[in-house]
Amino acid sequence: MKVSTWFGSGNYGVRVGIENRTQYFTPSWKTIIVDIDKQEHTFKLTNSFWNQCPEFRDNKKSPIIKNWLIKYKTLNWPKYQTPKMELLPLGKNMFKLLP
Repeated sequence: MKVSTWFGSGNYGVRVGIENRTQYFTPSWKTIIVDIDKQEHTFKLTNSFWNQCPEFRDNKKSPIIKNWLIKYKTLNWPKYQTPKMELLPLGKNMFKLLP
């Protein structure tokens, strides 16, 4: 699925969007596991993920997504032109993030 970057309150994340959330995510999930450069990371799905904010996020103590964006030179972007990437469903609550 096509996804984009997200930034807010000093944290970075991956915006999956409402359509992808509906198609690929299950409301009973509290977390997802994302393979990022061959390492698995667990991300919490907040209540807002299921409402108006369909993105999973870093936290400042563990900036996994921010570091990944730096690695692929996509940390900064022009307004309204967030970098796009692929999030591949691997089954259940597991995904793989690709630049």
